[in-house]
Amino acid sequence: MRQITGTRALDNGDNPVIMSWPQKIGELFPDTRAYCRDYTHDSIAWCGLTVGYCMAVNGIKPVFGGDADSRFLWALAWKQFGTDAGGAPQPGDVLVFEWASGGHHVTLYEETNGNSYVCLGGNQDHQVKRSNFPRSRCIAIRRPPAAAIAPTTDMVHSPAQMQSRVIATVFGGASDPKTSAYDGHMIDDTELGVALPAHISDPRPNVSVSKDGKTVICKVVHIGPWNTDDAYWKTGARPQAESGVDSQGHRTNGAGIDLTPAAAKAIGLIDKGEVDWEFVGAPLTLPFIPFPFHRDSTSPDLVQQLLAQLEAAKMPTNPTTPPAGGQPDIATLVAEALKVFQTLGPGGQQQLPTGGTAATPDHLQQFIKVLSALTGDFGGPKGLGQVNGALGDTVGHLLDGKKSAIGIIGSVLTAVLHVVGPSLPAAVTTAIGGPLAPAILPIFLGLTAWGVLGKFEKWMPPTTPPKQ
Repeated sequence: MRQITGTRALDNGDNPVIMSWPQKIGELFPDTRAYCRDYTHDSIAWCGLTVGYCMAVNGIKPVFGGDADSRFLWALAWKQFGTDAGGAPQPGDVLVFEWASGGHHVTLYEETNGNSYVCLGGNQDHQVKRSNFPRSRCIAIRRPPAAAIAPTTDMVHSPAQMQSRVIATVFGGASDPKTSAYDGHMIDDTELGVALPAHISDPRPNVSVSKDGKTVICKVVHIGPWNTDDAYWKTGARPQAESGVDSQGHRTNGAGIDLTPAAAKAIGLIDKGEVDWEFVGAPLTLPFIPFPFHRDSTSPDLVQQLLAQLEAAKMPTNPTTPPAGGQPDIATLVAEALKVFQTLGPGGQQQLPTGGTAATPDHLQQFIKVLSALTGDFGGPKGLGQVNGALGDTVGHLLDGKKSAIGIIGSVLTAVLHVVGPSLPAAVTTAIGGPLAPAILPIFLGLTAWGVLGKFEKWMPPTTPPKQ
């Protein structure tokens, strides 16, 4: 129950997560299948379904009597479940409540708070959550029996190998409005997310999706395409939708993963194509930095979002000719910096996402090298536009072409030094990560904004002669 906390009924249609629960119960306990098929919409009260699902995946058969009134979708039926626990409930006990209106509710006990039982269950304010219920309204406390079958591993993430050449399609955003099956938020055009055709229990791992040498890290935000119980990555099978029809007999386009518009754009996917994907650990979470980019609780970390937007915009970082061999674009350089940075952590102990070793002085030197490339001067002396000219000749030439990079990387570094500080010299972290941080961060953000203005000036046709 704790692992599915946050699941909610949607305002515009059935939540496929909730609708997958009766299917799973019927799969684990075949004699319940016909009864489970009668659950057709999550507008039908689902408190009993939620308790039944949690029991089933733990190998315990939900209450299932001889008629509909004594089966698990009916809250009052749970009075017959297990054994009477008396007046001393324990965490995980099943509690049945009766309301003054004559209605009933079934949930799981968590703790006692004065005259209330704190319970965790489904269909509590239309979601799975903790709620307080009057003890005086509790009419049954039932202790679950021993497991009848081995608990399922559906609630556990097993390691998955790279899933190769899986057909991907695009979903969500303004052109295809969708709400997340996990938390009900509207999937927009800027978040980096994927849908996989089976429920992924919390904490959901991130997904690395690659195409033609480009990779994006995404969150699992929805269930699909086509199926809701096809965890093909657990068995090494191919996506069931590749057969041409889904598990309900509908014709498919063969897709085994869906990408949000931003994720698709980041790897150059247009409408449909083959990708490789795998589960990865969650990227390093940074303190909030107020960049002028969309950010909400459902988006991956800010750096990944920044990379996607830079890549999508194909922002040029140097209007002049780079040295022989070419200069990487800013998205590539920030990505390289992030790879090195992810090896750092408190006390230098953060592990690499793939299980590598902790940061070393070589990692720090590599990080510095990448930052140097970001802020390098490849253009030589040149005329200043009005934006850079406003800074004066000396400062203008010094910062020309570097403000965006310095601002972006400086802002990130100011925040992340709070995380990696213990692995760096004390003098550095004391100065930047300590009392000066509130003053330094606005400066870096200002440089970023000024740099963007400068780039717009260089991209637009000149209206006045440049300042020499």
